[in-house]
Amino acid sequence: MELRDAVAIVTGGARRLGRASALALAHAGCHVVVNHHRSPEAAADTVRDAHAIGVRSAAFQADVGDPEQARALVEFTLASFGRLDVLIANAGVFRRTPLAETTDTDWDDMLRGNLDTLFHLARFAAPHLRARHGAIVATADVAAIRPWGEYGPYAASKSALVGLVQGLAAELAPEVRVNAVAPGPVLFPPDYDPVLRQREIDRTALGREGSADDVAAAVEFLARSDYITGVVLPVDGGRLLYRT
Repeated sequence: MELRDAVAIVTGGARRLGRASALALAHAGCHVVVNHHRSPEAAADTVRDAHAIGVRSAAFQADVGDPEQARALVEFTLASFGRLDVLIANAGVFRRTPLAETTDTDWDDMLRGNLDTLFHLARFAAPHLRARHGAIVATADVAAIRPWGEYGPYAASKSALVGLVQGLAAELAPEVRVNAVAPGPVLFPPDYDPVLRQREIDRTALGREGSADDVAAAVEFLARSDYITGVVLPVDGGRLLYRT
């Protein structure tokens, strides 16, 4: 797929993995719509950096777990850019939720933030992506393949996301390719226990933490690879090679 002059939506595109993916696509010549929920300043920074690379870009505030806001994001993209070629479904929620402490809100947040965010956008974007023979790339997690204790709702939501990615890949073929990346030890939360962080790094085959750019490179690869669909690509330094 030729990314130069294509148009992409990147959800959660203001910071961290989303920002890196938006700028990787910009470097490939893709115009980008940077979706954010509560990060207007960071979204503006990402848009400014995309402009500096030489592509068109715009920010749009939407909680894409809400169907009407997801629809509005797609409509904004079409009105502003005239087409939609790529959807990067990166928006998500992550936090520790031991079973004894998990609330109904925790469960609902994980499903809404990690699963609904792809589902609603795919519904509204699919006709336009089909017209362009486009692509969807979602952000899953190695926890979808090998869940961790005390993160049950998160792992369940990411596992369901993988199921949705593969279902969409089957349904939208041959016009639209649908894949996912599954980051491993990449961009730990700022408050993550440093002992646990080092333990995870030590358990990778490559013995180091990954970067946002590592994930963004995989996102760009899946966006442009015409003969790959329905896959989950780990970007984990070999973490899944080890069972503990």
